[in-house]
Amino acid sequence: MKMRTTLAALAVVSLPFGAMAASFEAPQPYQILLVDGKKTDHSAMRGIHNVDVKAGKHQFAISYTEDYSTRTDIRVLNGDPVIITLEVPEDAELTLDYQTPVNYRAAQAFLRDQGSQLRIVDQNSGQPVEAELYSIHRPAGMDVARGIQDYLEETGKSFGGRTDAALAAAEAQFGDASVNADALDMLKHWWNAADKDTRRAFQIWMIQQQ
Repeated sequence: MKMRTTLAALAVVSLPFGAMAASFEAPQPYQILLVDGKKTDHSAMRGIHNVDVKAGKHQFAISYTEDYSTRTDIRVLNGDPVIITLEVPEDAELTLDYQTPVNYRAAQAFLRDQGSQLRIVDQNSGQPVEAELYSIHRPAGMDVARGIQDYLEETGKSFGGRTDAALAAAEAQFGDASVNADALDMLKHWWNAADKDTRRAFQIWMIQQQ
């Protein structure tokens, strides 16, 4: 892994860009597990179905869970997580759109090929929004979101909000310096792991390097 960082890479983490707000909705039985690689505030007792984001490129990880149990059979379906990457328009109110399965067997068939049956629609215009959707095998263990994070990082498919606009703004301020993706991902990892005092010390150090 390359360790070279640049001032432009550091700036992407800290620069504000003032993009307009938008929202993304995953109605039940879907819930949102990750937004740009970070866990939402979901739990076994609380699902997250709507998040606010800024306009620009984003990545969402969602998961389907529905209880089709009867008096005699326990039938809880947990679908493979779906990864969605798209450019979110300004002021958009995006939602998942699909034909709701009518019963347990229909849901089983639906979950075998979610990627081709889901689409993203802007509720303001009623028009579909272009997006990349694909499913991954459901990670083992209780912490599904952590498993998705590990998969995305290991396969180089994680996205932490590093948009073209962010890179352009950083390079405009700090010059024409290349941004190393591996180094930036490592920087964000340590930033997220740091406490408040450590982050403050790093911000002071970063300013001193300019």
